[in-house]
Amino acid sequence: MNSIRRVTLCVGVVLLVGSAVSFAESYPSFSYDVGVGSGLSTHGNFAEIQAALNTHFRAWLTWRNSAFYRIESERDDYFGLDTSILAAHRFALGDGMSLEPKAGVGYRVTSRMEHAPFGEGGVTFRASAFSVGVSAKYILYNLIEPSYGNEFIYSINASGRLRGTF
Repeated sequence: MNSIRRVTLCVGVVLLVGSAVSFAESYPSFSYDVGVGSGLSTHGNFAEIQAALNTHFRAWLTWRNSAFYRIESERDDYFGLDTSILAAHRFALGDGMSLEPKAGVGYRVTSRMEHAPFGEGGVTFRASAFSVGVSAKYILYNLIEPSYGNEFIYSINASGRLRGTF
C-alpha cells in the first residue's frame, strides 16, 4: 500500500507543478507514442508493448505515462503503468527537424505487485509532426525487494503529435 501512496503523492506534485505553468507559451501540450521494447531480467528474456500519453509543461519538462504489456519467456505475461518526469533539450537541425536527448526518473506499477523506481534516458529524432526514438530504462527492483534482480530495457518508439491546451 505504501507504493500506491508514493505514486499518488508523485502524481499530485506533478499536477501542482503543472497548474503553476504559464499558459502564455501554449503549455501544457500533449503528445502520444507507441513502441516496443525488449530486455533481459532474472526471469529470462522479455518483450514489452507500450502506449504513452505525454504532458509537456515546458519545452524541456515532460510528464510521461506509459501503459505496457510484457511478454516473458519464463513466467506469465503481465501489464502495468510507468509514470515519469523527463527533462530534455531540443537541438534544431533545420527545416522542421530536431534531435532531442532526454533523461529522467519514474516509478513502475505492475499487475504482479512488483512496483519499483527507475531511471531512463534516450534520444528522439523529430521531423515535422512525427518522431522516432530509442531509449533505455533501468528498473531498480532490488530497492523495493532485495531478492529481485534489476532490469535493463531497450526500446524503440514511433510517435505522432496531438497538441492542445487546457
